[in-house]
Amino acid sequence: MQPFYYLLVDITTILFPVLWSFENKLYFYSKWKYVFKAILITGIIFIIWDFIFTYLGVWGFNSKYTLGLKIFNLPIEEILFFTVVPFSCLFIYENVYHLFKDKIKQGVFYQISLVALLFLFFAGTANFDKLYTCLACIGSSLMLVYHVARKKQMNHEVFWISYLIVLIPFTIVNGILTGYFTDEPIVWYNNAENMNIRFFTIPIEDFAYNLFLLLLNVTLYERFLGRLYSQK
Repeated sequence: MQPFYYLLVDITTILFPVLWSFENKLYFYSKWKYVFKAILITGIIFIIWDFIFTYLGVWGFNSKYTLGLKIFNLPIEEILFFTVVPFSCLFIYENVYHLFKDKIKQGVFYQISLVALLFLFFAGTANFDKLYTCLACIGSSLMLVYHVARKKQMNHEVFWISYLIVLIPFTIVNGILTGYFTDEPIVWYNNAENMNIRFFTIPIEDFAYNLFLLLLNVTLYERFLGRLYSQK
């Protein structure tokens, strides 16, 4: 059973969003072509990042919990991760948009983007000697700079509410991957390349990494959809 752990995490992550995509109010399945275009482009970027970090020993994978099939020296489950997680995140994002589409306001959420980008940029530049901390924080801060400068490309209210909701399944999934429920972590981290601050078993940088992943997927998804937002 152990070799299937990571694969089961992937399947469980995407199962509900796929089944609920055909719900007759949201019709999320009708947007799949935009979803998968965004996932493909983002996935290529993050898989290259993943490959380099694995090669450098920034993180790695416990063969006990994977099937042993690899692509670019990454477990097949890790490759699938960059499909199932963004798909599920975009499913949540689209549901939040559907709920808030008639009362879209930037307000305080735009200010949250400003504060977050400044905090993340400072955290990244203050930790140049820690590769994971530096790239995850600076990468997500630069994505926020883009959206602060180009206000009509993303609704900040919808995004931040989505991100807060995403943190619930994210914490569960990452808790599983980092060893909260197992004797050993499925994904291990080299603490010399991060701040060695954990939320339970999850490196704090994973929250910036997840923000970066969601921001890039949302950016591309919205661009392919062609949705623009008036500022209120």
